[in-house]
Amino acid sequence: MVTAQMNNPLVLTLLHLWTGPLPKEELFPDRKIDPLLHWVIHPIKRWLAKIYLWILQRFFGLKVVAVTGSVGKTTTKDMLASILSLEGPTVVTRDNITSTYNIPDTILRCTPATRVLVLEMGVEYPGDMDFYTWLARPDIGIITSVNRTHTHFLGTVENVSAEKCKLLTALSPAGFAVVNADDPNILINTQASILKFGVNPDSEIRIITSQLTPDFKTRLVLSINGQQITVNLPIAGRHFALNAAAAAAAAFRLTARPQSISAGLERFAPPPHRMTPVTLKNGVVLLDDSYNANPLAVSASLETLAELAQITHRQPVFIFGQMNELGQYEQSAHEEIGMKIAKLKIGKLFCTGPAAKHTVTAAGFGDYFETVEDLTSAVSQQLTATDLLLFKASRSYHFESIVSALKDTP
Repeated sequence: MVTAQMNNPLVLTLLHLWTGPLPKEELFPDRKIDPLLHWVIHPIKRWLAKIYLWILQRFFGLKVVAVTGSVGKTTTKDMLASILSLEGPTVVTRDNITSTYNIPDTILRCTPATRVLVLEMGVEYPGDMDFYTWLARPDIGIITSVNRTHTHFLGTVENVSAEKCKLLTALSPAGFAVVNADDPNILINTQASILKFGVNPDSEIRIITSQLTPDFKTRLVLSINGQQITVNLPIAGRHFALNAAAAAAAAFRLTARPQSISAGLERFAPPPHRMTPVTLKNGVVLLDDSYNANPLAVSASLETLAELAQITHRQPVFIFGQMNELGQYEQSAHEEIGMKIAKLKIGKLFCTGPAAKHTVTAAGFGDYFETVEDLTSAVSQQLTATDLLLFKASRSYHFESIVSALKDTP
């Protein structure tokens, strides 16, 4: 229903007053929309949520934490919610729902008794973060990382950084910006106090050590305000230590007790299809990391695969689906993954998706399949009991279906 009339300044002003600063996804949807939902129901819900949140913040002391980043948003959000739930009533966004709709729904699930609201703010298009912070002004903003994600729409890593870092500029002087000290792509421009996390010695919340364990967990030591705590994360991957540090930093600023931080991190339930270990009937072990894929996440997961294979004395096998929405970085990013595979000495490689052909070429070995069905058949026929498989692909390839098929194999 987008017409030339929508370029009229008066029309745009009226739209802005009614809906707030709509993200590009809303103004130019790539699918048919329901006009009643799009222009009436959803705007009413947004205004109700915006006003309700203002009342909760102003009169009931509700604190709002917003989480964004190229990788680790959901994991960080869930880790933080696990910690804060030990301190008081906490409401958090649900998974697998577009932030445009998820944020208003989550706000409306709060009650006057809710102490902290944790919102995941996923950025895909220019203007997304303007909309999110118009709707919900956070007291604490967390940026986990900035890398090549959604560059098909945002263009460059610099544009990704600029869009995500709008979260920091939206913070008030009384707020806190929680940022990854190890990521040079994060541009810090804020009136708020800054709290850094990471391996970097300048980090206030510092990762002292992290190591993988044979039972597919991650043991880490964090320094929080000079006090060290040991945590056994129920998920495999050194990169998850950064998510734990980010969650610990925000929890610390919300005056969570050290014992709650440690206990909350250890009891957090990893989201589905994020490095989930599965043992098949024939003894093969697989890591289901099929939820989504981008260059930074794939690289980290490959490092975890190689290290776990060494610890468990298994052969590392990578089942890889194309990374989507990379724009100008598509070929180079897939080639980098191929070179990483060769460097880590991954034993077998199975790929699908046109861009993954670059990965096979750069790795110097591997099998390419035109369809997920063909890939599934080949993988199931070539497994050995000593294999350790990693599944990673963009969501549109539905690699969880391969995992399900292998589970059902006698």
